[in-house]
Amino acid sequence: MRTPFLVVCLLVLACGSDTSNPVAACNSFASAVCSKASSCGVSGITSACTGNLESSLNCANAGCSSGSFNSGAASQCISAINGLNCSDASTDLSNGTLPSACNSVCQ
Repeated sequence: MRTPFLVVCLLVLACGSDTSNPVAACNSFASAVCSKASSCGVSGITSACTGNLESSLNCANAGCSSGSFNSGAASQCISAINGLNCSDASTDLSNGTLPSACNSVCQ
């Protein structure tokens, strides 16, 4: 069963991110979230963060349940996460609020 990428992103809350397909984009999303948390000094973030988040999000089965996957939007989503300041990242990501660019990953 494929897990919708947009749903995966909404449940959660890097350089060189791969957004060529939903699985790669989900993995890059997990990496971006963990990198942002680490760079902002969130306590408890370990080197296992990305792998744990990929597993929790079921990235291996990521996909769009409706519509088509938009690689460009996925790239913009990850760039927006990387561009969040620590205050916004702490507030938004912990509340499951993602940058608006993330809303167009599955269209």
